[in-house]
Amino acid sequence: MTNDHTPELSIIVPVLNEAAHLAPLFATLTAQQGIRFELILCDGGSGDGTPQRAAQLARQVPFATEVVPAPRGRGRQMNAGAAVARADTLLFLHADSTFAAADALARGLSALRARQAAGRHEVAGRFALGFLRSDATPSPAYFFYEAKARLGRPECIRGDQGFMLPRSFFRSLNGFDEQMPFLEDLRFVDAVAAHCDWLLLPAEIGTSARRFEAEGLWERQVLNAIIVNCLVAGWTEFFTTLSGLYRFDTETGRLSLHPILDGIRTLLAGRSGEWRRAFWRITGRHVAANAWQIFFWLDTRRAFSLGRGPGEVEPCWLRLYERRLKLLFCTRPAAMAAAGLVWLWFRFMLLGRPLAAPTETRRSG
Repeated sequence: MTNDHTPELSIIVPVLNEAAHLAPLFATLTAQQGIRFELILCDGGSGDGTPQRAAQLARQVPFATEVVPAPRGRGRQMNAGAAVARADTLLFLHADSTFAAADALARGLSALRARQAAGRHEVAGRFALGFLRSDATPSPAYFFYEAKARLGRPECIRGDQGFMLPRSFFRSLNGFDEQMPFLEDLRFVDAVAAHCDWLLLPAEIGTSARRFEAEGLWERQVLNAIIVNCLVAGWTEFFTTLSGLYRFDTETGRLSLHPILDGIRTLLAGRSGEWRRAFWRITGRHVAANAWQIFFWLDTRRAFSLGRGPGEVEPCWLRLYERRLKLLFCTRPAAMAAAGLVWLWFRFMLLGRPLAAPTETRRSG
């Protein structure tokens, strides 16, 4: 079904072989009320009939839908979608995004417009994050990541929260970086943060935890940390070889970190001693600068044990870090100590006896 009215919001979703997962996306958007929007699916060359399935679903929904072919790569795909968007406000979503509240989009757009009305033409927002898990058992680990996504720190903001911003602002940023097939969200977050603070929109977005559940939350987050660290270090060689290092345990199906770490060891061995020392110095500074997460973890554990929600964390330990300890962790000795600890962890993991993943505990009370 099409809608001839000019939309208030253009929702842009990059897709690649998502035919089996499109129905929930269309269902969650169909349930949205109080807002006119269009859906633009940017297909990166699917081979499973994604465009055809989208066309079938489009005939059953009350909003305009368009499938745009684009070169593969989420940055390229989303830029292609933005180029044909009709609304003055854009929302970039992942294909597995859902909204429990029927007015989530309307409230998000209203909050963004209120910030614009206050004189902020450069404004961007993201939703509070909630993981959709197959196991409903309360998890302090997932709670931590949901709470962290609500912080205004750029390093905590990711594409699965949805990015909403004026089309004019998006264009002034030159869109998403197309140089790499992924990590476009990290670079875009930093580009926005250079102009304004990210607004937390007053609604929650759900994202599938299927990758974490299949690969292992611990293993996936360790890999994510490695990827971000290599991005900070500017180590492009790591990214060109990453796909060849990606392995899964044949018995459990979990992500295996050992081939990735062993690949890093091999790549480092091919570099000069000066380059390796520089890499570990950068790693040390990066890890030390993220020490705040230890303190925020303490805050989230307390909130979790008290039965509070991820948006109700009182950052007592985090405030202590910011007021008393942050400068200490920004020093050269702290960076050297962090580099040494990471190096020891790296060597230990390569022994073939990886540290056990943190155990899940139930919410008390």
